[in-house]
Amino acid sequence: MAMRARRLCSGVAMLAFAFCAHAAAATAPVRLPPPQSADAPADFAGVHQAAWLEGETPCPCPPVTYAAPEFELGVQFDKGLFIRSTDLDERPFSIYAGARLQVRYTGFARDRETWTDAAGVTRTIRNRSNFDTERARLNLSGTALSPDLRYAITFDGDSDGASNVDNLFYFFAYQLTDTVEVAMGRWKVASTRQWLQSSRHLRMVDRSLATEYFRPGFSDGLWLWGKPADGVRWQASLTNGLRTSTRRPADLDDNLAIALTGHIEPWAAYGTSDVDFQCHATPAVRLGASFLFDRTEDRSDAGFPLGDDNFLRLSDGTRLSDTGALAPGVRLLSDHEMVASFDAGLKYQGWSLSGEYFMRWIQGLEADGALPVRQLYDYGFHAELGKFLIAKRVDVNARMSQVSGLRGDSLVYSLGTNYYFGRRSDDLINKFSLDVLAVKGAAVTTSTADFVAGDSGLMVRAQTQLAF
Repeated sequence: MAMRARRLCSGVAMLAFAFCAHAAAATAPVRLPPPQSADAPADFAGVHQAAWLEGETPCPCPPVTYAAPEFELGVQFDKGLFIRSTDLDERPFSIYAGARLQVRYTGFARDRETWTDAAGVTRTIRNRSNFDTERARLNLSGTALSPDLRYAITFDGDSDGASNVDNLFYFFAYQLTDTVEVAMGRWKVASTRQWLQSSRHLRMVDRSLATEYFRPGFSDGLWLWGKPADGVRWQASLTNGLRTSTRRPADLDDNLAIALTGHIEPWAAYGTSDVDFQCHATPAVRLGASFLFDRTEDRSDAGFPLGDDNFLRLSDGTRLSDTGALAPGVRLLSDHEMVASFDAGLKYQGWSLSGEYFMRWIQGLEADGALPVRQLYDYGFHAELGKFLIAKRVDVNARMSQVSGLRGDSLVYSLGTNYYFGRRSDDLINKFSLDVLAVKGAAVTTSTADFVAGDSGLMVRAQTQLAF
């Protein structure tokens, strides 16, 4: 029995010696975060020294050292989950993954059965009642290679797009100076204020009729973004066209579009939304203006009349590229388009007032026959008013929007409310929205705002938006 005990002790001693020798020979640091427990000893070396002074044999194993991790995981509101370097100046790599979902119900009850466009085509106005996913987006953003170089990619899917997912936009941007950033990729053409405002922060369920009629879209090109002073912002873009994100370069004409916008906030910071979610104690004002110019040419050989501007319409909803839109049997082949807009907004103690006025000139008309007009002029506006009934929880809003031109007027009156259910005091994204619209001859077809050209009747939209 004594012999077995001695052999067991000898075996244990040899295993302990081998373990300590292996640990002492290791050269790579253990990349773990430092101990978090408040009860952990503050100085391991001091404990070993005290044991040696009392005559005990110290453990030959050196104390474990902890190296700071190179990357960290976490979550940030309005940007999503992230993996990023713990030292972005030395290792400027990060990726943020966020998402947004808009689920909507739309009901439309017509007050007339048909409408006849400028080309003489009579079309049926349909009642509608349907649920759809308007925006289901995955957003990726971050920095790479340099602290001054950032990137953004968004994948978008919706019911209107046959449930297909596409690259809505993508760009990388470099901070040239303290006040100017240059970007290349696909992004919003830099014109009209409500278009440039994120659809996350709209007062109503979606943008106004006038904005949808006059605005540009996404295109590929170059951007300059400037912040010359506090409360002063400007943007400029040089792009393939006004709405080219779904077209191949070979399908476009060889003209580039130019756009410029800017705004000032002379007093308090205005914020990202037109509603006064912050309940400003002093008035916050925003004043801005936008301009764009584009020349388009016929690309029927590629299947796209008028290049990328097939979306252009007359004020009754007739597509400008349709045969007979301007004269019987005549089709437009090229044009020059200019749009100017002026916008303003005011917030104070839960109240908010905002609006934008649009003007559009279409000149340089060339067609495959004689035209009765040499140029077209359209104008329109939207005006919006809102008030928070319960601070940061419930608001009510009203909007009027109008488009006027060669083919008469198009009007929409809207009333709506939002319930903000986010738990954070700065969360104006997660919300339930409801609005009711009286439509008097829609001037544009747009899936995002649920308008169909020629619509006349009552529309109801209810939407839940979730995002992180």
